[in-house]
Amino acid sequence: MLKLYQFSNRSIEIISLLFTAILAICGFVCTCYALDMETQLVLTKWDSPLWNLFGIALFLIVLGLLTHLAGREPAFSKKLLLILTSLWILGVGAIFIVFSKTVPAADAYSVYDIARILANGDTSVIHPTDSYLSYYPQQIGLVAFYEPLIRLWNLLPFDLPAYHFLKVIYVFLGVVIFYFQYHTVHYLFENDRTDVIFILLSAANLPFLMYTSFVYGEIPSFAALSIGIYCFLRMLRALSETENRRKRIISNFVLALLFLTMSVQLRKNSLILIIAVVLVSLLTWCKKRRPILLIFALLCTVCSVSILPLIQKGYELRADNTLRSGVPALSYFAMGMQESSRANGWYNGFNFNTYQESNMDTELTNQKSLAAIDERLSYFAQHPGYAAEFYLGKFLSQWADGTYACRQATLATFGGRQEFFNELYAGKYSEAFISYCNAFQNLLYPGAFLFCLGSCMKKIRPKMNGLPLYLGLIGVFGGFLFHMLWEANSRYIFLYGMLLLPYAAAGIEWILSVISKAREQSDETAPAAPQTARKNHSPYHKR
Repeated sequence: MLKLYQFSNRSIEIISLLFTAILAICGFVCTCYALDMETQLVLTKWDSPLWNLFGIALFLIVLGLLTHLAGREPAFSKKLLLILTSLWILGVGAIFIVFSKTVPAADAYSVYDIARILANGDTSVIHPTDSYLSYYPQQIGLVAFYEPLIRLWNLLPFDLPAYHFLKVIYVFLGVVIFYFQYHTVHYLFENDRTDVIFILLSAANLPFLMYTSFVYGEIPSFAALSIGIYCFLRMLRALSETENRRKRIISNFVLALLFLTMSVQLRKNSLILIIAVVLVSLLTWCKKRRPILLIFALLCTVCSVSILPLIQKGYELRADNTLRSGVPALSYFAMGMQESSRANGWYNGFNFNTYQESNMDTELTNQKSLAAIDERLSYFAQHPGYAAEFYLGKFLSQWADGTYACRQATLATFGGRQEFFNELYAGKYSEAFISYCNAFQNLLYPGAFLFCLGSCMKKIRPKMNGLPLYLGLIGVFGGFLFHMLWEANSRYIFLYGMLLLPYAAAGIEWILSVISKAREQSDETAPAAPQTARKNHSPYHKR
């Protein structure tokens, strides 16, 4: 069992190193983006290596200067930066709410509108044929999250639509994400400079700031995931302690289970992270042999798989009606192998149209989807060059987009959007925004790679080692595998970019430490100035 754990740990280290290297290279050599917000066609361009190196160097210089300044009083600086960044997230979120005037659209509006109707006491939206939820029943969990909030809003003396209230909540959930990710970073590494770098990266993450105004499942589900992962890591740490641990184990067990389950309720794709958590639990049991890890893995699996069917059953009982099983998963896999007007494997309507044309017959839809899959596999086999180009384009359109489609996701407006934001979405500022996000991604991916490299070389020595340290990276790699087969969209990759932030902070801290040591050695070999004593000016103390 111990050998299995060691083999798994080493395998994850190597896979993470190779995958982050691929991300860093692809992100460095090209950029995927959309300029036309009507067609939303994803374009690909080759980047200038010198320009990208300049952007990386500029980011590193700024981070180095700010971390050096913060290092004079690390404890005070971190508290100040935490407060300022939280206020920054709230402030930018408020600006987007007031001036960008984003509204839910497409699926996001359908889910919101169903919750609004239910909050008004009308259960007719629970119907086996004439209901959006009979096509996409996985959205029932998000409806259950919205409905009580809309009911609360209806009690207040305001005439504004409830989605404005939801956007305010999302902005505060953005602070929750930042707060718990920060504490996860501190818990994993216990390094003041890594903490500071993570705070600065979070403040500079413009797609994250823009997504707080996107009324859909991404922000609340990731907030729940951030809390759940933090509590899960605390539970694992408590299992290794010898004193006063029982209460910490139980409390974190319950909280982790609750919030990880909630993340699946709010966004079913969170199951990818749940699988990562369950794998880490089972493999850690191979090392520690603690039965509570098996219990947690079992309960986490059961709760995550059953939460959406239970909520659906509750609504069906309330409405005295039923919902269908929804568009089959097989049709998504078939669509992921097809071309689209935006990019390879992106939504083209195949899944919805096939299900609708089959009169919502799951078996018939699966048959048609299998036929479509066989047709594409045969074509790929006859044209291997096209197949390689297809999947390369599908990969790049998702992972090489530094904006993660945040402009497309928040494009819809109820009118009167400020001119600055009009230019940001589809005008003269859009290209500058894309360039900035690309530069940020060129720091994110190499930073995560440097963490993996430093960890494999034993140059980075975090407080928590082994598979728990790689939990986020396991989830990122799982997301890569899933979305190479499933429907593609760079919006789906946004949350995996968020999961890479803690690792990027640790990798950047390592490279800044290497640069700092190289400068100190250079100073030591240089002729000393008369009557000048040399000393280590590093503001950070090694823990």
